[in-house]
Amino acid sequence: MQQARLIVQEIVQEIEKRVFEQPPDQTLGKLFADKKREIEDRIALDFSRGIPHARVARIRELLGNACLEYLDQNGFGPFARKGKERIERVYRHLACIAEMYRYYEAEAAHFAHRNACLEKIKTELIEAQISHVDEVEQLEKQLQSTAMLVRLVLEPFEQALSDIMAFLQATQLEVFLFDDDRFLAQELKTDGHTFIYNKGEESLPSLPEAVSELQLNEVKETMLNVPLSVENRHIGHFRITRQTTEAFDQEAWKREVTIITPVLGRILEAYRNSHETKKVYIDDLTQLYNKRKLNDQMGKLFKQFKRGDKQLFIAMMDIDRFKSLNDKYGHPVGDEILRQTAAIIKEMVPYAYRYGGEEFAAIFYGYTLEETIGAVEKLRIRIEQTPYSINGQDFHITISAGIAEFETNMNSVMDAIDQADQALYASKEDGRNRTTYFADVKDRLSEDASRLRQEMLQLRDEMDKIHAENKRLAEQLKKTKKSA
Repeated sequence: MQQARLIVQEIVQEIEKRVFEQPPDQTLGKLFADKKREIEDRIALDFSRGIPHARVARIRELLGNACLEYLDQNGFGPFARKGKERIERVYRHLACIAEMYRYYEAEAAHFAHRNACLEKIKTELIEAQISHVDEVEQLEKQLQSTAMLVRLVLEPFEQALSDIMAFLQATQLEVFLFDDDRFLAQELKTDGHTFIYNKGEESLPSLPEAVSELQLNEVKETMLNVPLSVENRHIGHFRITRQTTEAFDQEAWKREVTIITPVLGRILEAYRNSHETKKVYIDDLTQLYNKRKLNDQMGKLFKQFKRGDKQLFIAMMDIDRFKSLNDKYGHPVGDEILRQTAAIIKEMVPYAYRYGGEEFAAIFYGYTLEETIGAVEKLRIRIEQTPYSINGQDFHITISAGIAEFETNMNSVMDAIDQADQALYASKEDGRNRTTYFADVKDRLSEDASRLRQEMLQLRDEMDKIHAENKRLAEQLKKTKKSA
């Protein structure tokens, strides 16, 4: 970059040399001589018929009346007969002087304008060159910053944090990650993973409230609280501390922290995703959160729901006649149907869980009843219309769903889950492949009736199984007769 500045300086010097030290033009003298002869010839032609009044007027304009009065007083007036030829020569010479003066005046103005233009060009060129160098410097800094950020992402976790601490000249980095409860991120204290990356020996601080904007606090050291987001998802926040001096530039440090924050968020999320403790909350087959995670999150969310004004719904969903499919085509096909169904559910609802077997759950927080039913119906129709291609064969399935709303007078989340289950069984009883809202059918859902319906459904599944087995035996008997 220093070399680029030297090049600009040389360009400026060359421009100044050309502007202020213009070499004399060899043709300039010849140009003036030719112009003088041209003017003299034209004036001689004008004076061949006497002294033109126009020329006298120009002389008077240039030299003033005093000069002509002086000529008149000395016998050189234009009306004297003697000396007429000499008077004409004097007037002709004065006319040449006046014309040359006008020409020189015009040429001087032209040269002044040209020099002014050159000066302006020089100034603009200098500014453009300096601006270009500044842009290159800024680009170079951006490239260095980008290279550093890329290196941080590729480095091992501990090394990346160490480099971030060195870049920010920090003494302590405290990280507070939410436990994937995105709907809690703005409203509850951090309840997920917490760790401290510390250069010295420090005690574990109490968990702060979640922050949604950058905050700066000064005590003996400078401390910065910064929210962490990845792809517009608030995953937690971090607190960074730095020992300061009188020359410390807070704004510059905040800019450096702002540069690092997006990369730090990705590093921390990757670390959390690879952490062993997460496996206890993930269903191995479908990669959805499991029942344990649902109960854990719903417990925290239910407490928040009771303190707020947002509605909370849960939907329980079940694959229709899944047991028959599993028995007829085998567990590998059944497992693949579960995986593909889970992928669609994860795409279509905000928070999805595998509750057990072929049953799934979904949470709708901050949704209205109409929005919740609409979302579940879109999911049901999507699954009904989606062919499942497995081992070259297409399978078509349907799901039944039941929806229940959480109420503040409920004792626990299981009350709403039980209601959603009852609505799900009502969907099964009414012909499957439908969505039922608990409040619409609760009058007919007594405890005994619910148990009876469950028994009837189990009996129906057994009959389906017997029917499938009979069909298989009939086909086998038919093949045996043919072979005989």
